Amino acid sequence: MNLHIPVFLTIILCLCGCSENTVSDSPSITELKGKALGTTWSVKVLTTTHFRIEDLRTDISQKLEGCDKIFSHWRPDSELYQFNGALTTTPISIHPQLLALLKHSKWIHKQSGGTFDPTIAPVVNLWGFGPVGKTRSTIPTDKQISGALSLTGMNKVELLHKGLVRKKLPTLQLDFSGSAKGEIIDQICTLLQGWNFNNFLVEIGGEVRAHGKGRNGKGWVVGLENGGTGKDSLKPVNLRNYSVATSGTYQLNKPYPYSNQSASHLMDPRTGRPVDHDLIAVNAFAPSARDADAWATALMILGPKEGMEKAEELDMVARFCSTQNGRMKISFSTAYQRLYLSDIP
Repeated sequence: MNLHIPVFLTIILCLCGCSENTVSDSPSITELKGKALGTTWSVKVLTTTHFRIEDLRTDISQKLEGCDKIFSHWRPDSELYQFNGALTTTPISIHPQLLALLKHSKWIHKQSGGTFDPTIAPVVNLWGFGPVGKTRSTIPTDKQISGALSLTGMNKVELLHKGLVRKKLPTLQLDFSGSAKGEIIDQICTLLQGWNFNNFLVEIGGEVRAHGKGRNGKGWVVGLENGGTGKDSLKPVNLRNYSVATSGTYQLNKPYPYSNQSASHLMDPRTGRPVDHDLIAVNAFAPSARDADAWATALMILGPKEGMEKAEELDMVARFCSTQNGRMKISFSTAYQRLYLSDIP
């Protein structure tokens, strides 16, 4: 799995006192962090409970490694990589977690009008943003794009009984980059709840899920970048039993002679080409990190107008960052305004 850190979401560490000390009569924050899944991760726990930090770190590391061996489309020993490499239309038994993520993807695909589509892997590879290295610096032709698109489509993967999945096209491949990170965050949250923690924050590559009241009782403070500098560069929001994920065109790109902007790694499954609009980032909020992650991708592909319309249709908390005449413009869904801007005169 190759997960890239978004620029438009930063954790604000207004919560002082990260400590390795497990003996405290008042709540204190313990922070663990590391690298995995091609990016960084961080877990912050606010508790009075005495626990062995290294035991928790081991559990988290093992969970991250286990998830990578399921969802990565980069590592040859992963469940997903082996599914992608199985050139057959014979029903295949896949890992239950992979099956659950596929079912979720089919649901988001339908809700998003087809803009969220993990079968986009051949297109991503064609443009040089996937595991296939030979296309890193090339720009595909219209014929190549049409050929890659013919290999995609959620209707080409069929869910059967008893955990079986059938490819209707042997060469069909899946890329869960748009939701796997959120799924893994949710699994880490479940792990922490298993430790009987009820006040924590989990972040992987800039995507966040918060549980509990935080230190101030209003939730954990997360900063959404405004594209400015100094004190105005971050918009603080409180997350309490909620998630926020970011998708943007700023993460990976390469020169694109047929557009006024670079070719983004974010592909539109409807066209087989990079997204090409003024929207540069979306913050999507949802109760689960998996939903937030997937919707950030879908809204980003939809663009500023269709994305806002979809957010309004679903009463979704969402924030859109676009550029107009070289300046940053930030727009908010009605649900976002109701939650975060209602107290502003």
